[in-house]
Amino acid sequence: MERPQEILNAAADLFHHRGYHATTVEDIAAAVGLKKGSLYHYITGKELLLKTLAEQTIQGYLEDAERIAKGEGTASERLARVIEAHVRRLCAEPERVTVLVRESHYVPESLASDVRGRTRRYSHLLSDLIAQGIRAGEFEDADPGVAGLMLLGALNWAHRWYQPDGRFSPEEIGKQFSQLFLRGLRRRVRDDVSL
Repeated sequence: MERPQEILNAAADLFHHRGYHATTVEDIAAAVGLKKGSLYHYITGKELLLKTLAEQTIQGYLEDAERIAKGEGTASERLARVIEAHVRRLCAEPERVTVLVRESHYVPESLASDVRGRTRRYSHLLSDLIAQGIRAGEFEDADPGVAGLMLLGALNWAHRWYQPDGRFSPEEIGKQFSQLFLRGLRRRVRDDVSL
């Protein structure tokens, strides 16, 4: 593994376990076997590490979702695949999700536009899929923005409870998430019986 990636991985692990503010540059340097001064050969500061981690993480989610959203299938089928991809990625790299969800708001304003822009694009993509499902009659009439944020909140909270040695695999968790969420959105057939 190349040194810059090793540094990013160490920072992700430390930010995940200790939090961004409690992690020092010395901690990151020690985790990769460098002195603080030598670490600055690779980084300009802790803020840039946080920004890079958040950016890389949201970019992975965004690429998965954009590819799936452009693919074949109904809105509900594509939304289910996005949900399942989200859960798989979250389970594969929970420390990076923690950094994105819990720590990325500490990215300085001067560096934050890319992270925020990609995060908005991801959120809008979920809302757009929900809106497509509503227009197609697959889903109940709901506010797509609120439904998308509800979905993201539920998905992202999984970083707090997911255990790699738990009862369910990432695939099984993803299936349960998609089935439960889509069941809540799915349009019900009503029998209008006139007496």
